[in-house]
Amino acid sequence: MTMQRPPPPAPPPPMSLFAEGAARRATMVASAREGYATTLHAHDCDMLFVPVAGRFDVIGAQGETMQPAPGDFVWFAAGAAHATAAQTLRQTHVAVYIDPDFWSTALRAQGVQQPLQGMRAGSAALAMLSQKMLEVARSGPGIDSQNGAVYCGALIMEAARLSANPLLQERRTPARMVAQSLAESISADLSQSLSLDAFAARHWLSRRQVERSFRAEFGMSPLAFQQIQRADRARYLLATTSDSVLSVAQQVGWESGSYLARVLQKTWALTAAEIRAAKHDRP
Repeated sequence: MTMQRPPPPAPPPPMSLFAEGAARRATMVASAREGYATTLHAHDCDMLFVPVAGRFDVIGAQGETMQPAPGDFVWFAAGAAHATAAQTLRQTHVAVYIDPDFWSTALRAQGVQQPLQGMRAGSAALAMLSQKMLEVARSGPGIDSQNGAVYCGALIMEAARLSANPLLQERRTPARMVAQSLAESISADLSQSLSLDAFAARHWLSRRQVERSFRAEFGMSPLAFQQIQRADRARYLLATTSDSVLSVAQQVGWESGSYLARVLQKTWALTAAEIRAAKHDRP
């Protein structure tokens, strides 16, 4: 009997010239080490520091303190001394080390002239790309890791674009940190019920203090924030997967497909079928 050879693996998607450059001139490191901290040090390359989970103190050579959290990023030029310490036991971040000439190329491509180093607000795209790079780092060698160069190049370009924005000078207050920590906790697992009493107890606060801080930061209650996050995630899952309406509802913490249908109608005046049909109508 003749044995049939398995078909060769599909080649990875073609990379842009910029992504090819990123593969050769940039290095990504992801860390989830508990109690992460470094002493004052410098690199011979530029560095992008992108928090994925947790809060940090980043101290510059002149003693200035930045407090990046998910939604921010920090750029340090080559040779700039800095030290980093996680302010939460659990943390995850992505650091990208970039050849200075390559970073300059990215800045010029985005029309950005001589930005100041420091902390800036990120974007939804930057957050998504850092998550993708984290997934690649966890997947190990293989085709997925090759795709890491594509994500790395895209993250560098997005950070270069955002470098045109002003630096964030405001130091985060404890109340803001608590509010942002709660938002991160909600977004990390939308299938879980919201337990404000347990969260408040972990932070040695009352439930009322937590709710007040959250409303001051986000302009809504924690429950309203969770519902918005659930609705957005459910719409994304309906548009990108073939999961049933009931399955999607349960993935975001709702017990019935009929409740999800009511949310879709109230929020966007759409049905699940219309959301899925729109996916196939796109060019």
